[in-house]
Amino acid sequence: MTMTTTTTSDPRAITSPPTTMRRLGLILERGGEGSFDSHVLGDPCIVWDDELDHYRMFYFAQRHVGDDEDNCVAEALATTAGNALPAGWEKLGPVTYTNPEAFNTDWGTHKPWILMDAFHPNHAAKIEGQYWLVSSTFQGKQKVIHVARSETLAGPWTIQEEPVIRRGHGGDIDAYHTDTPTAFWFADRGEVLLFYMAYPATPQPEQPHSPYGSNSCAAVMRPGDMVATKLGPTVRPIAQPGHRSFGWVGGLHLLPAADGGWWAITGGGTTPPPPIEESPNVREPAPAASGWAYTPEAWPVTGWSLEPAPIMSVDRLEPEALAEGEGHNLWRHHALISPDGKQIAIYYNTGAYGQERLFGRIGTLKP
Repeated sequence: MTMTTTTTSDPRAITSPPTTMRRLGLILERGGEGSFDSHVLGDPCIVWDDELDHYRMFYFAQRHVGDDEDNCVAEALATTAGNALPAGWEKLGPVTYTNPEAFNTDWGTHKPWILMDAFHPNHAAKIEGQYWLVSSTFQGKQKVIHVARSETLAGPWTIQEEPVIRRGHGGDIDAYHTDTPTAFWFADRGEVLLFYMAYPATPQPEQPHSPYGSNSCAAVMRPGDMVATKLGPTVRPIAQPGHRSFGWVGGLHLLPAADGGWWAITGGGTTPPPPIEESPNVREPAPAASGWAYTPEAWPVTGWSLEPAPIMSVDRLEPEALAEGEGHNLWRHHALISPDGKQIAIYYNTGAYGQERLFGRIGTLKP
């Protein structure tokens, strides 16, 4: 294993994750009946908007129309100016596209991520004058990953019709879904590194304890590429009973480590999913939770080790958290680090399926 020599002077680089966090409570509530986010609100991605001097949040919004889901990417703007941790958020509604028909889907797109500068957390990267918005899009009932580009974070966004990450085939690790993307710009390499959840359609012999469990996979592309080159799994389900990712592994939110290497927040679950024929839709059995991972590598596609304890688990939720509606799952965690590197806020959606809202916690980081 090669130790990294690549470090960053950004004060938001992490020395070590926080050991304790206190509740912030409800961050964003679902909308009223019939609104664009009336059923699910979560999976946030927060970046600094230089033009407005505010933080901008992109999030997954869902409403139900009859028996069908209507998914979209929505926005919210911090109610306080300046780059201190936001005190509140104002919804702006769904993002706009110049060519929405390019998604070619009836179920919409969701689970957004703005391409970030890998070495500067929560800072949106601009490549050749454009920001990138990646998201998961349904093709039939399976998912692929699309990218849209815009000169401003406010949009409108222009969708690249060709998915940047398609599903694999047959026994490939990602033959069922490619989902939940994150993306990071490595200017020193001139490359975009993407992480995504890969769902297999057939049993995977490399993980006999969870043959259908999702993996975290990586892919890479350069400016001008239409399709990312897949690099394979970065983290498979952990063959340790009771581990928070024994059953499946979720998305990977990359953060620079102060002494070199990388920290990340990864999702996961303790329960292996059943064969697809038994449960084609629920591929991430409850309870879900997220925790910390670390690699010493400069190029963070190998060397990952996952801490077994989650940031928070459903069985440890405080009475006030349960009373406010947290529970069942603690989905996709997103980190927002204060500019001085002293505090970290983590946002996540939780609640029963189809009733999820956005909650938060805050912790202190070591200097």
